[in-house]
Amino acid sequence: MPLTITKASGRQENFDIQKLISSLIRSGAPQQVAEEIAKKVEQQTAPLAQTGDIYRRAKGLLRKFNHASGMRYSIKKAIFSLGPSGYPFEKFFGKVLSRYGYAVETGRSIPGFCVSHEVDVIARNNETYSFIECKYHSDGGKATDVKTALYVHARFQDIKKAVEKKEENLVFRDGWLVTNTRCTSDAIQYAECAGLRIISWRYPDKGSLERMIEDKRLYPVTILHSVRKGMLDPLFRADIILAQDIADMDVESFVRKSGLEERAARILKKEADAVCPCTEP
Repeated sequence: MPLTITKASGRQENFDIQKLISSLIRSGAPQQVAEEIAKKVEQQTAPLAQTGDIYRRAKGLLRKFNHASGMRYSIKKAIFSLGPSGYPFEKFFGKVLSRYGYAVETGRSIPGFCVSHEVDVIARNNETYSFIECKYHSDGGKATDVKTALYVHARFQDIKKAVEKKEENLVFRDGWLVTNTRCTSDAIQYAECAGLRIISWRYPDKGSLERMIEDKRLYPVTILHSVRKGMLDPLFRADIILAQDIADMDVESFVRKSGLEERAARILKKEADAVCPCTEP
C-alpha cells in the first residue's frame, strides 16, 4: 500500500521516492548515496507524516555524507529565512537574474498609462525589458492565487500601454510573477493564457525558481549553516545576498566589506567556498 504524506498546504499525496532521490542528487549526493538516504527516509516515515519532517530527516542523513550537500538541501528553508519582509527576496531574485546575464534594477517607479507603479525588479536583456513582481510568502503552505496573477498582469499592461504610446527606446518584452511558493492551477492557467510569465516553486518544469538557483548554485546567504539573524542586515546593506558573492571575494575583502567580526566572517567564507563552485557550471 502506498505511503501517504501530508504537504505544507494540508493536502495529502503519495510519497514519491524518485522525487526525493532527484532532490538529493541536485544537492550534490551521488546516485547511490541519494538512493540509500531516500530508502532510509521512506522506512522511517509514518503514514500522514508532514513533508517538513521528511525534509529534516533527509537533510540530517545527507549532512552525515557531506556538510556542503546538506546545506544545499536547505534551499527552500533558506529562502523563507530571507524574510519577514519581501524586500530581501526581491534583491535575491535580482541577483539571480544578474548571474544569468540580465542587467537588473530593483525598486524603481515606472509611469503607467493610468498610474505610476513601483516595480520590484526590472530586467534588461538584448535591449528589451521585463517587469517583475516578486511575491514572498513566509508560510510555505500559502500558494499564490489567480487574483494575484490578475493584479500583476493588469499593472504590467498599464506600463506596456504607456511605453508604447511614448515611443521611447524602452522596449517592453513581458511581465513576470515570481514567488517563493507554488502557484494555484488557476493562476498558472490564467498566466499561460494571458502571456504573463510565472516563476515559482516547481513551475515551470525547466525554469522553476529552484532550478534557476540550483543550475548555477545561486544560493542565498541564509543557506550557510553559521549565518545568524543579526548578520543579515549588514550583509544585505553591503549587497552580499548570495553565498556566491562571498565565495567570489578573498577573505580580507569579505571581512572589510561585510563589517562582520573577523572570526564569524572567516567561518562564513569557508562555508560559502564549500557550497559554491569556483566557476559557474
